[in-house]
Amino acid sequence: MTRVLKVQHFDSEGRENLPYVIKNVKNYLRVLQTGGTTNLPKLVFLTGQGEGPMIAYNQLSGLNVAIIAVTFPRGFHIRINEKEVYYPQISERVKKFFAGVEIPIITGRLPFDAMDGADSHNREMELLRSAFALFGGSMPLAIQAVLQATDNGLVEAGEQVIAVTSDTAVLITASTTEHFLSKTCGMMVNEIICKPRIFTIARRSQYLELRRESSETRFASPEIQGPEQD
Repeated sequence: MTRVLKVQHFDSEGRENLPYVIKNVKNYLRVLQTGGTTNLPKLVFLTGQGEGPMIAYNQLSGLNVAIIAVTFPRGFHIRINEKEVYYPQISERVKKFFAGVEIPIITGRLPFDAMDGADSHNREMELLRSAFALFGGSMPLAIQAVLQATDNGLVEAGEQVIAVTSDTAVLITASTTEHFLSKTCGMMVNEIICKPRIFTIARRSQYLELRRESSETRFASPEIQGPEQD
């Protein structure tokens, strides 16, 4: 069966897109239901604080869809600037809520993370992250979330799930980390539901900046005039 679905593109990366990501996922699931799908794909979230799974649970409760939360390992941090460091973690209050509504949480080392002393391995993992980031900074995270869920037995290899981050949602055929590059039983990104169109975090394009500066200069210059209007 052929589905005609429009991919939603965002003009920036980041968590401000999360409500729209959930909305697009909801629309996608409804299309599946309309087409006769009874077992909707699980939602596998890569989440720092649990916000995405929380919103999804509240807004998708009538669809009877399973939600899985994958979060960063203990000690993981993001350096915002020289003085400020951010440690993403799910609070105890949110953990208790998730336990009550049966949203499992997977916390552990992500498959593409670096390892001390394993320089060759780390170069290969960096190459994987960089290659997947061509589709946006969240794509490597979405893929790793599905690998984690499959490695931990919450998703079956070969099962189709929707991987969700703060600005990206994709339909993926799951695989374990061991086999995800296999041509016969590896992972597949089947459909893009939504993603950033302009990269503002992962890779700021100098070409876009140069084009924007050129446009601003052209329209600001008194020596260049547009066509005369009748």
